[in-house]
Amino acid sequence: MKERRSLSQVFSDARELLLKDIRSAKWAVVFITAYFVFGRKIFGGLCPVVLVTGFPCPGCGLTRAGLAILKLDFSRAWALHPFIFPIILLVFLFFFNRYILLKKKMPGLKYFAIFVLSSMILFYIWRMLRYFPGEPPMSYYQNNLLNGFFSFAAQTVRK
Repeated sequence: MKERRSLSQVFSDARELLLKDIRSAKWAVVFITAYFVFGRKIFGGLCPVVLVTGFPCPGCGLTRAGLAILKLDFSRAWALHPFIFPIILLVFLFFFNRYILLKKKMPGLKYFAIFVLSSMILFYIWRMLRYFPGEPPMSYYQNNLLNGFFSFAAQTVRK
């Protein structure tokens, strides 16, 4: 039988495991942080799909929805991307299982994640058919790499 841990031991174990996980993924953490810090200033946006194609991806609007939640504007978050709520639940359940319960395997959580992502793709298809092109995040962004490449190629061919 497992020994019961005190609340301070639970938090201590969680902190140590989280720091260990961050150290083992330090380059990913550095890259993602740099991308969020400099991405908007350098590329004019954060979504790589939008930057390359100009079309929104299934996750477009999630960052803005997350920021709306941080401002406690839940209706705005829902309007931007309603899947922010199950994603937050998924992240909470992962953190609780990984860092509080110290579980290494979470098969139920894996199936929930697959369900959320599959549902998100179906929602994206519906949203593209219903709202594209329209209000952000379901907008076409003209200033993308493919559009720039084709414009450059067309000008080169004309010369």
